[in-house]
Amino acid sequence: MLITFWGTRGSLPAPLTWQEVEAKLLSILLRVRGRRFPTPQDAQAYLATLPFAERATFGGNTPCVEVRSGDDLLILDAGTGIRALGKALMDGSAGKGQATLHVLLSHTHWDHIMGFPFFEPAYVPGNRIVLYGGHEDLEARIRHQQDPAHFPVSLEDMSADFSFTHLEVERSYRISGFSVELLKQFHPGASYGYRIHRRGRVLVYSTDSEYERTDPDYLSKYTRFFRKADALIFDAQYSPSETVEKQNWGHSSALIGVELALQAQVKRLILFHHDPEADDEKIQSHLEEAISYRDRKEGRDLEILVAYDGMQLQL
Repeated sequence: MLITFWGTRGSLPAPLTWQEVEAKLLSILLRVRGRRFPTPQDAQAYLATLPFAERATFGGNTPCVEVRSGDDLLILDAGTGIRALGKALMDGSAGKGQATLHVLLSHTHWDHIMGFPFFEPAYVPGNRIVLYGGHEDLEARIRHQQDPAHFPVSLEDMSADFSFTHLEVERSYRISGFSVELLKQFHPGASYGYRIHRRGRVLVYSTDSEYERTDPDYLSKYTRFFRKADALIFDAQYSPSETVEKQNWGHSSALIGVELALQAQVKRLILFHHDPEADDEKIQSHLEEAISYRDRKEGRDLEILVAYDGMQLQL
């Protein structure tokens, strides 16, 4: 499976401001000082030595993740990142009106669906778009976003063919060549995690989930669902102190992700759904704290990554 992250920010899009871009450039210029770069490749090589948070950005688009195996494709959530994904898909069968696209929604809070009206394949006649989710009124929710009071183009005016499929927990589904299960999570209005299996590889997508208690009985359903996943995409929006301050907001922290990943024998933990208030340095600090906690727990077999817009991961 090839995983591509098109949007990794939670709650609200958070593009860099000009001041933030300028600060990054200034920091790099001060580091360079008397260095010379005879070729662009030399300059690129130097940039690669700098910490990611200083030379780049984790991004500002809200959740959208592409899961691909050969010609088979799943789309996880339809935040603002789906706009760029849609443009990329237009170079293939979606641009010819010959694509069937499967979109699995964790839930329908605005940050997870706000990009859908800008999904270019949805405007191409002949394309078929199937939206899945654990909420029984999924179709009504999507249509409500496309109401003229919220957006000038209704679902009927988009040229693709649409269908909606309600998924139930404790069942396994075959979707676009993938085996898919879902889990109901604690979040205002409920959200659903997805366990995706293909050719011996397992991806778990678990965003917008809060863990009210830490006792084994409460966490057991999660550790079973995450069990031995090759990659776990995990909501790490808050610092540990923020999870206490913002109880019942429906989000978690990197340290809880590490704890659950270790218990479930996960191979890779991917921190996701970054807070719009968190700059790149703060997101980087979440990674460093998670790695430190993992090492104290003697769990060095667990690889920890931070998702960023444009990141790709091969399972």
